[in-house]
Amino acid sequence: MSRFRLLSALLGALAVAASVPAAAKKKDTRAYIETSYLVAPRQVDDFVLEQHTFDPARKHAGAGFRYALKDHQEIRFDVYVYPAGRMAQDTAVREGMDAFRRDLRLADEQGTYTQLRELQQDRFPLPPPEAHDGPPANDVDAAVRRAKAEAGQLVGQKLQLGMRLPPHDWPMYSNGYLFYKQLYYFKLRATAAQARISPDEFNALSDRAARLLVPALQVANVGGCAGGTLHVSTDATPEQSVVQLVRQLTLLTGNNCHSSVEDAGIADQRATAEIVEIAFDADEWKSQ
Repeated sequence: MSRFRLLSALLGALAVAASVPAAAKKKDTRAYIETSYLVAPRQVDDFVLEQHTFDPARKHAGAGFRYALKDHQEIRFDVYVYPAGRMAQDTAVREGMDAFRRDLRLADEQGTYTQLRELQQDRFPLPPPEAHDGPPANDVDAAVRRAKAEAGQLVGQKLQLGMRLPPHDWPMYSNGYLFYKQLYYFKLRATAAQARISPDEFNALSDRAARLLVPALQVANVGGCAGGTLHVSTDATPEQSVVQLVRQLTLLTGNNCHSSVEDAGIADQRATAEIVEIAFDADEWKSQ
């Protein structure tokens, strides 16, 4: 990237940054999120949506989407999508895992299952979006691409569990995956009777489900979150400024926020996806 092209890119990014606060001014009269649209494709590769659940009286619990996998009736994959708030990804995942464990302990205490054991927890990155830009032109171009990739990378946690299921006391495999994206938590649970599947196959199928279903399900938000402010260090070089802006723009775009349902393109997605609409009161979402 020549210095002229670099500065042009910087000016373009700054133009976007200048337009964002104009939209942000609407936050004074608009809720941060007025409505969220949870979009679940009816089919993702060979995973097929069987059912979905949502209780408007418990909207902060979000919605659940159950997928089945062809030729594997012994296992089901449940994806729960529920509000999280605006946080750094690592903070969100850490707090989300704490809540996940609290829910597991409560279910154990209530007798939903018995002999609950945590077997292993691991970092679980999702594959980054494919890039089609060719090789980087120079070190600055490489830094910009790296900043964009890092800001857009989803890294969650995988928790492997053992348990027994009443009333027949069946030993079960269970894997849980937790991610934070688009201001929401995405939690996938896969469970199967140990007598019906090998541990290696269960683990491979549940990993595959996480890698396919979590990126495929989306939350489109409508409200004041469509605005935002970008910041550039006053002592940054033009090259550093570009990297800073790219990182911030990637994070801002990742919230999937729009000023209207039309801008979010919800109508076009109804043909191939189930959509759960969650409306919020003005004081239910905060920008920080």
